[in-house]
Amino acid sequence: MFSLETALLGGALALDAAIASFAVGMLNLELPVRHKFFRGVLTCFLFGFFQAIMLWMGSIAGYHLSFSSFGYLFQLIVSSLFIGIGVKVCKESFDDGEKNLVWGFLPMLIVALATSADAMLAGVSIGTLPLPHMTAMEVGLITFGICTVSYSCSLFFKSLPDKWILRGAGLVFFFLGGRVLFEHFL
Repeated sequence: MFSLETALLGGALALDAAIASFAVGMLNLELPVRHKFFRGVLTCFLFGFFQAIMLWMGSIAGYHLSFSSFGYLFQLIVSSLFIGIGVKVCKESFDDGEKNLVWGFLPMLIVALATSADAMLAGVSIGTLPLPHMTAMEVGLITFGICTVSYSCSLFFKSLPDKWILRGAGLVFFFLGGRVLFEHFL
C-alpha cells in the first residue's frame, strides 16, 4: 500500500524529527560507540513511534469528521490543514532563535511529541483510507529511517542546512494541499 503520497507525507513529517536527531547526535560525539548507538536507536525509535501514533490518532479524528455533518467540507479542511502546516514549517525555517537540546529520556519524549504534533493534523487526511493504521506505520518507518540517516550524518558532519530542509518540507505540504484542492474542484 506504499504510495508516492505516503512517501511524501512521511518524508515531510520526518524532517523536523531528522533535524532533532542530528542535534542529538551532535550531543553524543564524545561518548563511546556503544552509547552513541544505543542513544541513536532510542532517539530514532521514539521519533518514528510518536509520528505513527499521532498520525493514527489524527486519522481517527479525520474518519469521524468525514462522516459527520461537516463531511462535505472534508477536502477543504484537509487542504487547509496541509497548507497551514506548510506555512508553519516555512515560518519556523526563518526563525533565528537558538535551540537548546539536552539528552535525557524525558526531554527526548517531549521532543518526540513536539516534532510529531504536525502528524496529528496531517493524519486527518488519511481518515477515510481503508487501513489508516498501516499508512501511519509506514510513515513511522519512514521517520525512523530518515532519523537514522540524520543521526548517522551527525557523526561525520558538524552542521546541517536545517533552514533549507524545513523550507523543502513546507513546499511538500503546499504541494499536498494544492493537490487536494485541485482534485476537489476539477
